[in-house]
Amino acid sequence: MSRITTELLRKRAEHNEGVLSNLEEISLHQLDIEKIENLDSNCREIKICLLQSNLISKMENLSKLKRLEYLNLALNNISKIEGIEGCENLRKLDFTVNFIDIEDIKDSIQCLTKCILLEDLYLTGNPCENWTNLRLYIAAKLPQLIRYNSKDILKSERIEGLQRLKELEDELIKLSIENIEKKKSQKVDPNTYSKESRVKMYKETSEARRKQEEARIVKPDPWYEDPKSGPTPIFNTDGSVRQCNEGKYKFKFDDYGPDEVIIELFVPKFMDTSLIKIDLNCKYIRIDVKGKITQFAFEGYDVEVDKSQVLRSQTTGALQIKCKKYKKDTKNQNDIILISHKPQEENPSKK
Repeated sequence: MSRITTELLRKRAEHNEGVLSNLEEISLHQLDIEKIENLDSNCREIKICLLQSNLISKMENLSKLKRLEYLNLALNNISKIEGIEGCENLRKLDFTVNFIDIEDIKDSIQCLTKCILLEDLYLTGNPCENWTNLRLYIAAKLPQLIRYNSKDILKSERIEGLQRLKELEDELIKLSIENIEKKKSQKVDPNTYSKESRVKMYKETSEARRKQEEARIVKPDPWYEDPKSGPTPIFNTDGSVRQCNEGKYKFKFDDYGPDEVIIELFVPKFMDTSLIKIDLNCKYIRIDVKGKITQFAFEGYDVEVDKSQVLRSQTTGALQIKCKKYKKDTKNQNDIILISHKPQEENPSKK
């Protein structure tokens, strides 16, 4: 089973360069997560949180997410809506196919009365949906709600719900007591769809997936190239150096007069340096970032490979390559390609 660690959050925040302090959206679905944690301490600005298809059984550590607007907990093991009273901007909640039963509806809806901006609520596939009057009860108790199970709440439904509210509350109490007594006397059927059966199914699936992964052939290293497609060629068919930026990273290419040229490639801040490979030639530079090639040609001049520097900023993570240009009287045509696997970290004091 997986846990929501800071490392996992950064990995899932690649679109935000791994930065969590201003992250607004995160997807953590289908990871066999059992507990909600570390979001409140790392992602205070989160607006959209997708946690569907996991094994979460309790809503916790969410109340400090003041900017949260959409929370998806579909296909989990939730039995009660709780712990979101502090989510003052919450607008959409999805609990499709969970285990919210009739005896927990009163407390669950009471919790939602604190979410004054709530517009959309989904409870499809929960045991509480067996109560035929649930929609009327929700319409009466949540005046701020616009849609329930993807259908607009009609004005007539809200009026009827309010008129019958005392009757609905009495009916809810009666059904809750009956359901609790039924569960006590009922024998557990291992084939019944339940929290326990879902956990068992996930564990079996995870084990099967692990064995399948172990049976696969492991690629030798991160620089493995598909023999069918082959690596991106260095040269065009006319012999000129190919220029490309497959990773679509932002870059700067500054030509500082007759002596120096500086290339900066803004790779994600938290990307491991071991995933970056640099091939520096007197006529071009080729940077491989997780298999995506960025390549520039030195047009009209060559550089001195042995006098070049490769640095990595400690603050931004940007890659910086400083190259000395050849002087005409010292040019060496037999210069050798230099490959650097580990760029040095830039000294912040020199920045």
